[in-house]
Amino acid sequence: MRYSIAAAVLAASQAAAQSVVGTAYGFATGVTGGGDAEAVTVSSVSELADLLSDDTARTIVIDAELDFTGTSATDAGCDRKSCSADNGGQLYLGDLSCGGDDNVAISSITYDAAGPKPLTVGSNKSILGNGKGVLIGKGLALADGASNVIIQGLEFKNINPSAVWGGDALSFNGNNDGVWVDHNKFSLVGRMFIVSHYAPSRLTVSNNEFDGTTTTSATCNGNHYWTMMFYGDGDQVTLDKNYYHDVSGRAPKLGEDGSTGTFQAVNNYFSNMKGHAFDTYDSASALIEGNVFESVSQPNTDKAASSSVLYTVPDSSAASACSSSLGRACEVNSVDSSSGELVALKADSVLSTLAKVKDSLVKPLAASDVAAHVKANAGPAGLASASSTEPSKVADDEVATNTTNPAVPVSSSAEEAPAATSEVATPVSSSPAEEASAATSEAAEPTSAPSTGSSSDSGSSSGTVAAYGQCGGIGFTGALECVSGYTCTKMNDWYSQCIAASAKFRRSFGPFAKNR
Repeated sequence: MRYSIAAAVLAASQAAAQSVVGTAYGFATGVTGGGDAEAVTVSSVSELADLLSDDTARTIVIDAELDFTGTSATDAGCDRKSCSADNGGQLYLGDLSCGGDDNVAISSITYDAAGPKPLTVGSNKSILGNGKGVLIGKGLALADGASNVIIQGLEFKNINPSAVWGGDALSFNGNNDGVWVDHNKFSLVGRMFIVSHYAPSRLTVSNNEFDGTTTTSATCNGNHYWTMMFYGDGDQVTLDKNYYHDVSGRAPKLGEDGSTGTFQAVNNYFSNMKGHAFDTYDSASALIEGNVFESVSQPNTDKAASSSVLYTVPDSSAASACSSSLGRACEVNSVDSSSGELVALKADSVLSTLAKVKDSLVKPLAASDVAAHVKANAGPAGLASASSTEPSKVADDEVATNTTNPAVPVSSSAEEAPAATSEVATPVSSSPAEEASAATSEAAEPTSAPSTGSSSDSGSSSGTVAAYGQCGGIGFTGALECVSGYTCTKMNDWYSQCIAASAKFRRSFGPFAKNR
């Protein structure tokens, strides 16, 4: 991509004014990305790769289309008899998703070589599209252990949409402690829009548009199937005010048998879906509140419907029951008459789990306000109307009301074929298997150390910090002492958090452990 001198000067002046819109919130609270690093506007795909890959604090601005496509490759794979490429289906590269009576072997599938090789992202990055940046043909992958990253205002598209295993748009290789994915758009991707891996990540996915409109669908119905999966053991994920439309599965998939995870899915808008939304496993403690389902065939899968660790808010009684644990009422989900049933689940154990991290929970809008709000604000274009403050949180003794809250602002399972029908797809979930492409050894996150009094902390305020609140980090000016039973633990140079003794032990010897 070539710029004239005049254009480069203009871009430089614009970049100087570029910064993150709003403040990271939810489970991504405390994430600052590149912080105050001077903004740099990239002028080529090679420059972008160089700027992303290290751990130096950077603010990286992408204000135009960067097209990575153009180099063809071939590989063996398979097609599906039940949903063939000739009938609007997808092909499957490699052998991870091939085998069985429904497969037809193909010796040579042509695809673009850029897709399966995402750009590696290191720590301390603000990656800003400013509503103009577009990545074509290649996604981003956070390196194992990369933390403190903000991805905002970008569009990801055209990553081998006709081929499963042709690439993911955004992937987390594990131990990614602190990521905010905000106001982006995802479309025309071969496999996952967003996927985490087996090691844990802590992140917020907010105000994004997931556009599944496609002519190559794994369910042969014009809806993209591979929407998102979060099953790192110990994942903490906030899904807030996202727009899911024309997708048919794993929207989202939360957890995996044997892997724990904590989730809040709040005020998301699901529309025109010929398959399922929530595909949730027994290990996932998930609070599902204030979401809106319009023309969604299956708001939850049968497995999710029988889960023992979901709290799906069906009515005012269940909403009120949240108050004793969370200090506020939950928001009832809304399901229209064109949608299937959202099964009412009330697992009190979920509320107990979420109560431990309630300072990271988002206060919901009234469900009646969600559709209009999300359609007006989701995606890169919504940055123009985003607030400069984070969504309000709820004090311990406050009960939420239905008032409008302004918006702020690859190793995963081998894919089994979704069952294709003319109306409703009922995909088959598969168990995890090692992925052939982009495999990396599991490296450890840097060992945590208490941050109170360290040179990176400038906090001086009196008082104590609540459980899981911020207690230190570069530029932090709040209190440094945690409430009884919690220790201020350094997550990275920019963020320290009050962690319970048991959680700190788990961080040293569990999912976030070194040399695991």
